[in-house]
Amino acid sequence: MRALGAARRLQPCLQSCLRPSGLGGCTEPEAVVRHYIASTALQDCSSSSSSSSSNPAASLPPTPWPVSHRALHSAGARQSAAALAEAAPQQQEPDQQQQQQQQQETIPDPAASATLDAASAASSSAATALSGMAAMLSSVDPFLAGIEAREGPVVEYKEQRLKGLYRRDERQELTITRIQRVYDELKQAKGGDRSLRRGRGLTLVDASSPSDDGGGGGWLSGWFGGGGRAESSATGSTGVKGLYMYGGVGVGKTMLMDLLAKTAPPYFQLERTHFHDFMIEVHTRLRHHAHQADPLAHVADGIADRVSVLCLDEFFVTDVADAMILHRLFGRLWDRGLVLVATSNRHPDALYEGGLQRTLFLPFIQRLKDHCEVHDMDSRTDYRKLASHHRGLYFVTPSREEDLYERFLELVNGRPVGRDHAEVAMGRKLEMPRSGGCATMFTFDELCSRPLGAADYIALANAKHTLALSGVPVFTANNRTAAYRFVTLVDVLYEHRVRFLCSAEAMPFELFEHIRTQQEARAAAGGAATGGGGNSSGGRHSAGGFGGAGSSLEVVDDNLGFAKDRTISRLTEMQSEEYLRAHAKAHAPELLLAMAERKARQ
Repeated sequence: MRALGAARRLQPCLQSCLRPSGLGGCTEPEAVVRHYIASTALQDCSSSSSSSSSNPAASLPPTPWPVSHRALHSAGARQSAAALAEAAPQQQEPDQQQQQQQQQETIPDPAASATLDAASAASSSAATALSGMAAMLSSVDPFLAGIEAREGPVVEYKEQRLKGLYRRDERQELTITRIQRVYDELKQAKGGDRSLRRGRGLTLVDASSPSDDGGGGGWLSGWFGGGGRAESSATGSTGVKGLYMYGGVGVGKTMLMDLLAKTAPPYFQLERTHFHDFMIEVHTRLRHHAHQADPLAHVADGIADRVSVLCLDEFFVTDVADAMILHRLFGRLWDRGLVLVATSNRHPDALYEGGLQRTLFLPFIQRLKDHCEVHDMDSRTDYRKLASHHRGLYFVTPSREEDLYERFLELVNGRPVGRDHAEVAMGRKLEMPRSGGCATMFTFDELCSRPLGAADYIALANAKHTLALSGVPVFTANNRTAAYRFVTLVDVLYEHRVRFLCSAEAMPFELFEHIRTQQEARAAAGGAATGGGGNSSGGRHSAGGFGGAGSSLEVVDDNLGFAKDRTISRLTEMQSEEYLRAHAKAHAPELLLAMAERKARQ
């Protein structure tokens, strides 16, 4: 019956696409599939919504097929049962009546047989049509038609393209081939001794579960056991070159890297996390092993013993403590055969640009380029901005503070609001002055004008899945340090899929209008030479410093200037329906049905 419904819904989609005006005049097969999937999802949501309104058990999840089809099937069964009951003699004994009913059920009904034959034919036609659609998509798309691999990230990418979930993007196609190269080489290098491999190919969410060694700590705690260390299966070079993907915001770097994490078999020993989380755990373990003669070597060996492939998202170095240990840490990891796959907004040569003692960081950049293929994902499309914008969480009106607090109370849902705290790594606590249920509220100064960092924000994201932040200012030279903390906060909230509400003085792109890179400042100054604030290293600078380029409010800072684009993009995406659906899936699945019903009503 599901196939019959699929065939009926597919017919108008095909007709609308074959007409010149269908789907805006687009006759590409991908549009047909997207149109079909969208119409199917809408009908399913609508059917589920109507069923919930008349059924007391409205909290049940929607059925995988339209309710109307299920109702037709049930009605037919009831009619057949009623006819059989009326045909049976009323005075028969119970066991005789049951025997006669079984005999009548075996008598073929010509009308029912004809209906079943028609349904079977429709099912075969629908399956043939859908298979033909996929084949047609592959034949008209040279990239999809040329995919010969049978497993790995490129196969998953192809499936998502055929479903209409990914758009055609030449840069993404080139990138997924680079990722598939890493997959194929890892499989060839490690496929011969799978039985010796450990690990589960975890993503960040799955890896948060407790480790087998009983140690505490975060997701890396399993890497640094307190007892004896198992023999390393990653000793020596694997001969596999890693991948460093860099490019603008929203071009799909993280999405494509996650396809590698999703498809990696357990014997790859792959771990995927955010760069902030990785470095926090490394520093924690350095303190834990401070009594060792060489704590950093001990920490690196602990990682290499249990991980062969490390996927790091948002590789971005701003902290001098991180910069000073990365060369030795990754040098030892690469010597032990670790393969690094990373995403970043910056080319390796631009990492930690202008930072303190950067000359000590330069050897790491060279080794990074030696051990990883550097791939530019430059694209003009920011897919985050294609998401539908939801303005109910970002307040900029004159009554923004009142509106934000009112919305916060709605999300608290009648629970008492009071003080709470979150446990931070290294034994600290973060006080939460206004918390209720799974939501908490801070002022901007409380979170970004105090000496807090990524560890505090991660603890906050783990404790509460909804954050309201009031009083976000426009960033200038007067609050540049707070701007850095705000960028880190948004990164952590986004990575943990936290629902983010805020009141701000301006829209996201206007918050950073006074923050410029050196190149932007030179362009604004018409190529004029830099003033006293110039610095050939291109990192952090004093306010102003470019004659005629602006006022004392301006900040010329390459690190903050590059990070602002990512922050603006993420602030925009975090208001979208798609992000809120991801938040609900991660933290409050009960909201998914309500969101689907609301969308169907709209």
